[in-house]
Amino acid sequence: MPYYSDIPNRFKQQFSRIRRTSGGSQDAYGDATFTEQTTTGFRGNFQGAPNPMQTVTIGGKEIAYDARVFTGATMLVAENDILLFGSSTATTVSTRYHIKGIVLEYDGTSVDHKVLYVTQEVSA
Repeated sequence: MPYYSDIPNRFKQQFSRIRRTSGGSQDAYGDATFTEQTTTGFRGNFQGAPNPMQTVTIGGKEIAYDARVFTGATMLVAENDILLFGSSTATTVSTRYHIKGIVLEYDGTSVDHKVLYVTQEVSA
């Protein structure tokens, strides 16, 4: 079985990651302030869930997800990050996915790739 990094980039979709940082203060309406930092250029494979709101158990917690994203082992990602698919540069035409769970896939003793379980953000 080939390593994930051996799959050519032409078979991987490009996407961006948004990381939110809390500002620790409130605006005039009493809402918490935060900043978003977008990092572009990530690549991976997107696979929709076989059933609507499919569930998986990760670390003893049941998580409902809409899709899985397979990405390299070195991608820095956290469960509160957002992924943008569709356009890696224009956030207004991208579909936003919230990361609900992360599973590290090993090849022996080293991490080969990561599987991100995501849910699509519903926009009004």
